[in-house]
Amino acid sequence: MTQQLSQTISVWRYDQSSEKQRKFVVRVVFFIYLLSLLEGPLRKWFLPGLAGPLTLLRDPFVIALYVYCFANGLILRKGIASLWLKFALFTSAFGVFQYSLSGYSIEGWMLGVRTYWLYMPLAFIIAANFRPPDIIRFLKLNLWIALPYALLVATQYNAGAAAFINRGVGGDESGAVGLAGDILRPFGLFTYTGPNVNFTAAMVAMLISVYLSRLRERPNLVIFAAMATAVATMAILTGSRGIYFSVAVTIGFTLFGLMSTGLKTKTFIRILAIGVFVALAGWLFVNVFADMFSAMEVRMENASRSEGSLWNRVYYSSFTFLDALQTAPIQGHGIGAGASGVVRFLGLTPLLYGEADTQRNINELGVILGSMFLLLRWFTSFWLLQTAMKLTRQGLPIVLPLAGYAVLPLPLVRSLIRHSLRFSLGSLWAWCLPIEIYLLIHLHGRCHFFR
Repeated sequence: MTQQLSQTISVWRYDQSSEKQRKFVVRVVFFIYLLSLLEGPLRKWFLPGLAGPLTLLRDPFVIALYVYCFANGLILRKGIASLWLKFALFTSAFGVFQYSLSGYSIEGWMLGVRTYWLYMPLAFIIAANFRPPDIIRFLKLNLWIALPYALLVATQYNAGAAAFINRGVGGDESGAVGLAGDILRPFGLFTYTGPNVNFTAAMVAMLISVYLSRLRERPNLVIFAAMATAVATMAILTGSRGIYFSVAVTIGFTLFGLMSTGLKTKTFIRILAIGVFVALAGWLFVNVFADMFSAMEVRMENASRSEGSLWNRVYYSSFTFLDALQTAPIQGHGIGAGASGVVRFLGLTPLLYGEADTQRNINELGVILGSMFLLLRWFTSFWLLQTAMKLTRQGLPIVLPLAGYAVLPLPLVRSLIRHSLRFSLGSLWAWCLPIEIYLLIHLHGRCHFFR
């Protein structure tokens, strides 16, 4: 009896210790996320003289978290995680050979590996450690952030190009990006338009996910309406053509998933509510931000003449990798060598290895590894969408908008919303949450929390 009691106490202590470790990891992940939002203001407004070093502000915390999680078995290593982690290790090691062959420095290799893989393992750390309350807390935190964030972008939109709030990296007074006439494209907390568009698209997905969660998890109606208005305002004021495509894919997949469960009364109400959000955004666009609407019409016309239509842009982003397959060397030019930050560091010509992500993947990794990377991206996209549909049929539609948004960084068209990181923090959160919910159900049986 004494021995059995001793074993029970040991198990209890182990469980308590494991839970403390898990909660610690969750807190660190939240900290890294908030730090990613603070980096831009520090580089633009508060510490512009340190703009360069502050680019690496998050890196020590991320790397330390990886060491801690690998040492304590707090990262998912099986299944799809195994594919990604092994591929990342191999391409990183192979990159040393690539950079040596191309005559680039080892520092350039480190930056190249960073652009590809620094944030990717976070998805599998979150998948292994987040629990349903953590997921809901993260989603709701973002919606609370949307309230002051919308005020910020509206202020940037109304301020002039020379205003302090529109300064660029390092306090650059000419950093503002014009849209048409005196209309600017707000950066929000970020240092350029791309990350702001990416963040805003993620906000739309998170807003719809919170709405599709169980009623008790939502903020009260007045606050939630304010959050929806804030997110709609953010989307309108991006000044981006790509945001339309991103939001359309997110909402389209969500509606498709909901309708696949049958047109029940509850489903109809959910579809109607999403339609109300779209109508709200449209009303704000036409009536409140009419000058932005006019500016976007001008931008569409100018972009169509210089770059082609949005659909031409999608086509270009989707299939330029085919040209790269015919011209890229077998071994590639170097992992991440075409990313904007690495290009500047190495002194290369901008867009030397292509503008679209898929084209750069082939040129940077080589014909064989680049093709394998694209196949892995497409397979993961298909897996996420399939998983989301399965969970929806089990009564968990919360995952639909997250999956609809998350597949955008992985397949062909992500370069519509361009920035240097292949796996940005903004896209990683949405990518990992469907994985996390899937694991909670199939490994832990915790599906009722979301209903």
